[in-house]
Amino acid sequence: MVSAPNLAGLTWPRLTRRLALRPLTLDDVDAVLAYRSLPEVVVHLSHDVLDREQVHDRIAQRLARGRPGAREPLLGLAVEELRTGQVVGDVMLGIEPSHSIARSASGEWEGTIGYALHPDVHGQGLAAEAAAELLVIGFRDLGLRRVTADAYAYADNVASNRVLRRIGMRLEATTIAKSLGKDGTWLDDNTWSLLREEWPA
Repeated sequence: MVSAPNLAGLTWPRLTRRLALRPLTLDDVDAVLAYRSLPEVVVHLSHDVLDREQVHDRIAQRLARGRPGAREPLLGLAVEELRTGQVVGDVMLGIEPSHSIARSASGEWEGTIGYALHPDVHGQGLAAEAAAELLVIGFRDLGLRRVTADAYAYADNVASNRVLRRIGMRLEATTIAKSLGKDGTWLDDNTWSLLREEWPA
């Protein structure tokens, strides 16, 4: 197995025009609970509303996966608004070896990004700003060859698909009726992707 990119070598915080991204800590439980406990936030996510203990466990799992030697490396980052100093969301970058059908591993790694923000800051472009910084971390700092993201392809989730298009990702595929939604209907899933050589650094 080829060694994973060195997450420990990253420096924090990562500053964008309006945000600071830094690793989540257990001190962030209440801030994350404030939005991951809301039905309107989790309707587009793979989990249901979370209680405080579940948020605590979720952050603890992300901390474990961010340590050197983790089997499934993942960066779980808090999104702080510089203007207020408040945590307004969290983002993640999971990494895994690139698939290979050759006799040896490719030696390359790829990532998957995801994000959730408090409804109070929706519509301000902060999700795109944070997601774009994940691409910087993935491509420039970790040397990933490919980054993907999934977004359900239905009318109420237009915003998430817009974020991924805005940061330069390419709609690679739409899988019809892939996932059973929380309302009992089958949902189409958009897969967005970007290769290292396509990234406009």
